[in-house]
Amino acid sequence: MFLYVCSTTKIILKISEGLKITIVTVCKNSDDFLEETISSVIKQTYQNIQYIVIDGNSTDATVNIIKQYSSNIDYWVSERDNGMYDAINKGLKLATGDYILILNSDDVLANNDTIKNAVNLIGNDRLDYYYGNLIKLKDGKNKKVKLFPVTFKQLLFSTHGTFVPHPCFFISREFNKELAGYDLTYQYASDYDYILRALFAAGRKGKYLNMYISKFRIHENSITATGKINFERKNILRQHGYYQHSYLSRVFFYYTLWIYYKLLNAGKSYRGT
Repeated sequence: MFLYVCSTTKIILKISEGLKITIVTVCKNSDDFLEETISSVIKQTYQNIQYIVIDGNSTDATVNIIKQYSSNIDYWVSERDNGMYDAINKGLKLATGDYILILNSDDVLANNDTIKNAVNLIGNDRLDYYYGNLIKLKDGKNKKVKLFPVTFKQLLFSTHGTFVPHPCFFISREFNKELAGYDLTYQYASDYDYILRALFAAGRKGKYLNMYISKFRIHENSITATGKINFERKNILRQHGYYQHSYLSRVFFYYTLWIYYKLLNAGKSYRGT
């Protein structure tokens, strides 16, 4: 097992700088894209960031990449785990930021000012969660995806996590503790369940931020591309009461939401970076 913790000096400097953001990246055999992910975090113009990297005992060059940037990572470890969401939960337990963002090892932040801009929009609201727009990245080309405010019921009836993207979701550290992290029953779609639970929680408030937060990379080895999440998504829908609503209601809301989403993003295509 490899383990690294940042210096005391770095911690002291960050404590004095206002709103703190924790970014957690989990990885396993991710040497194709991990360096770009790490680079997008350490190039942020906002400095009060705690960066945590949890590796699942990689056998490729992943650990070497992490070591290369270890001076810019507050904490990292390489050890066996029980899958992606187990690794995320490990990172969440180490988080000391006011808000937490999960950035997968094949995704990157939208630009160097992303965290600064998000913090400015969060301002003094200090709500329980925030989410924003996504950029899809495929074969070196970008496609901007604009989103909109949604409720628990709307996200449930959409049957996907598309409208509240996981790599664009900031959650307060205290609220995450209430949710008790990600449900390890799900290996591929636990993020959809987690966000549904966040939107459903009584007395908790969130907000849509009209800004681009992350670039979501689409490639043949991504979980989304493999289709592994489809079976689990049906179980999540059942768990959250989707099938208790009438068929007509489900169909009406599904098509209304997706038509609005398509119209909002009409004419957008992949463009060179």
